[in-house]
Amino acid sequence: MRPTKKYILRNIHLWLFLLITGLTSMASAQQEPQYTQYMFNTMSVNPAYTGTRDALSATFLTRHQWAGMDGAPRTYDFSVHTPLNNYNMGVGFSVVSDNYGPVKNLFFNVNYAYRVRLSQNTILSMGIKGSLYNYHVNLSGLDTDVADPAFDKDLEQKFSPGFGAGIYLYSDKFYAGISVPRLLETDLNGNQSTTGKIAELKRHYYFMTGIVLGNKDSFRFRPSLITRAVEGAPFSAEITGQFIFNQMIWAGVSYRTNKAVAMLAGVRVSPQLMVGYAFDFPVAQLKPFDSGTHEVVISYDFKGFMREKLVSPRYF
Repeated sequence: MRPTKKYILRNIHLWLFLLITGLTSMASAQQEPQYTQYMFNTMSVNPAYTGTRDALSATFLTRHQWAGMDGAPRTYDFSVHTPLNNYNMGVGFSVVSDNYGPVKNLFFNVNYAYRVRLSQNTILSMGIKGSLYNYHVNLSGLDTDVADPAFDKDLEQKFSPGFGAGIYLYSDKFYAGISVPRLLETDLNGNQSTTGKIAELKRHYYFMTGIVLGNKDSFRFRPSLITRAVEGAPFSAEITGQFIFNQMIWAGVSYRTNKAVAMLAGVRVSPQLMVGYAFDFPVAQLKPFDSGTHEVVISYDFKGFMREKLVSPRYF
């Protein structure tokens, strides 16, 4: 059955809204994918985290934003990293797909870190990352139902190189890090003939820290903080507090400075396998269309790559 004109126009308006929102974000706001469960996907923000789990660790995270809206943002992040213990190093890679409406972003990242032990329980890690980035807007694929030259040609930026760096200080119950995942700014004019820039990937500056409080294994509290700064966008911060029960189950709440609130919970199925879930409540301006944001993370530490058997699970 052929879609009605009303249906087509409604979807065009939605796609245009998402596209404009995305381009505005590219031009003057945060452009790196944002995660509620960043504390379990730290390598995506700071390359110095690479190899710090003392095991070959694989993480998959999926984030479905603005549930219920056609063309709403979808992010898929898969990463693997491992220590090279004989050399005090860590290596890893990640693939990130970040899409909304007709816009498709694809990131390939390779990370390297070098660790220095400052004391028996405290380690300083210094990391760098190289990346390739592809940006594509499928304008020609939109069904406008009328001929419009503005939609005849796609917007595309072929794979562009990137470079980032960070430092990460950590122990069994504490961490703090500073990073700039993208030091090179990228012009997204792509194959367009215009002389101006439609958008540009900006440098992002991150600070993160967290700690585990309490001495009883049956009940502990894990507060954490991450801040983001980028030229042309408001400073943002996210504060998260999680209660941990028997080192296996946790639940908590997160608050962002843009007045967004999220609930998160998780379970450590085994010392190696962890599953977490977060739900972001709809922001005020999107409540009529938005049913919230769902985020799932799964992490697995491969036992065969560990120097010794896990006695207790890692907190970070």
